[in-house]
Amino acid sequence: MARQSWRRMVGWLIPLLLLLIAAAARFYGLDWDGGIGAHPDERYLVGAAERLCWPDRLNPLAADVAPDLAYGHLPLYLLALARWVSGNLDGLLVGRGLAALFDLGTAALTGLLGWQVYGRRVGLLAIAFVAVMVLHIQQAHFYTADVPLAFFTVGSLLFAARWAERGRLLDAGLAGVWAGLALGSKFSAVLLALPLGAACVLAPGSRRTRVWLGLWGGVGGGAVFALTNPFALLAWPSFWRNVSQQAAIVRGILDVPYTRQFHAAWPYLYPAAQQLKWGMGIPLGLVVLGGLIYAVVRAVQEPPRCAEWVLLAWVVPGVAFVGALYAKFPRYWLPFTPLLALYAARWLVEQAWQRQWGRWVCGAVLAATALHGVTFISLYRTPHPWLVASQWFREHVAPGASVAVEAWDHPLPLNAEAYGYRVEELAIFDEDGPEKWLAMERVLREADYVVIASRRGYGTLARWSDRYPLTAGYYERLFTGQAGFAPVACFGRYPRLGPVVLVDDPTTGLVFALPSLCQPAAPITLDLGRLDESFVVYDHPLVLVFERLVPQN
Repeated sequence: MARQSWRRMVGWLIPLLLLLIAAAARFYGLDWDGGIGAHPDERYLVGAAERLCWPDRLNPLAADVAPDLAYGHLPLYLLALARWVSGNLDGLLVGRGLAALFDLGTAALTGLLGWQVYGRRVGLLAIAFVAVMVLHIQQAHFYTADVPLAFFTVGSLLFAARWAERGRLLDAGLAGVWAGLALGSKFSAVLLALPLGAACVLAPGSRRTRVWLGLWGGVGGGAVFALTNPFALLAWPSFWRNVSQQAAIVRGILDVPYTRQFHAAWPYLYPAAQQLKWGMGIPLGLVVLGGLIYAVVRAVQEPPRCAEWVLLAWVVPGVAFVGALYAKFPRYWLPFTPLLALYAARWLVEQAWQRQWGRWVCGAVLAATALHGVTFISLYRTPHPWLVASQWFREHVAPGASVAVEAWDHPLPLNAEAYGYRVEELAIFDEDGPEKWLAMERVLREADYVVIASRRGYGTLARWSDRYPLTAGYYERLFTGQAGFAPVACFGRYPRLGPVVLVDDPTTGLVFALPSLCQPAAPITLDLGRLDESFVVYDHPLVLVFERLVPQN
């Protein structure tokens, strides 16, 4: 009896411990940018939420709030409510606290889903993988719509799996409610119609019963969407226009500067490589790939449980859809990585756990993933590079200096006008031509300094020489000292574990290299090559400062 009680207590303590680890990783360093709002999507959502006001300003699509908002309105209302409850604390910190809670909930729901479908061991290992996965840790520090989307999506799948197995009215209704919350966060959750449809078809009972359960789930989801997004329906033309425009952007139909980084990026291979390099890490990434293949092959070879079909109806079409998009932002994978972690855990437990060496393999994969997560979290121990660069500028550059900065990036130094600096913008993302180049020459001729806040410009445009030949040539001359400027300062922060520092090189494959002063002072550096822009430019961008040496030629 005592042994049984002990096992029951341990059974509760292990998931609790895993969730405490997940919480520590997500709540540590929430003020990672010192409050400057370095993530543009987060800054946009927080600003829109702060402009909402009860009871006369509740429409997020109003002209003075966010008329071009392409996300669901639920994240805005939740943030506005949380700020009111907290006594109007800083919106960035409140939003990031919500993001951390949502992602913590995603880890917990992933464990419950794994426990329900594949057993206790799979559920615990899935919690552990999500808890220490770098992709989830990083995204939990940004208040974007994708974080609550992932939480509500996994919740919907949990009840859809129960619906498929049991055919209960309550499960069908809750699956619809959670799907409505997901749709209220981001319209891409419309893909949940596939697993919910599968649950409806596979659920036990007569055809009439299944139809009624499907209608019940659909009505629940629609009602929740209407309650959380009333102005999406009241202002449907505006809402649909914004959603359609965003869909055109992510498919590459509409060209915008912030998606040009994905030019020539291979579908499926590029996002897979990024997950291996940093999102999951190589050990977990390889096991995820094996687990997904294992799940599909098992489903073909022998009929799986109804709940397994529901999960496959989400993962397989979803991965196929997202992997083919032109815009390959890593956060788009958040609704799918919990299920991928679940498949990895299932593969390890079913194929390796029973063997003597299998538990060592499980432990090694988990330990490597955890070390990867700890290495990433070390970023937040040091100030944001934009803060450090601005402080250096104030200490080394006299007021009155003219500073050239790049469009579509954060102008540095921060608060330049307050310190007497004149800031001019280089329209680097404009199409190359005489007009653009004359304007850039004028700015460069008058500039005392050129400040590059991140790789957004040179990391993208220097690779696109057929569209940006003049801009690519400008970057080559600037970085090789032929433009009349020389690098005088470089600021960055890097993932670090003891003496080992992980660095990435945005100039990989280009005809120029980063200045030598950009190399971090560390006994051991591991070069990961070129990483995805959106992994780097928000919380650990590399800032370059060039000083004029000779008159502009």
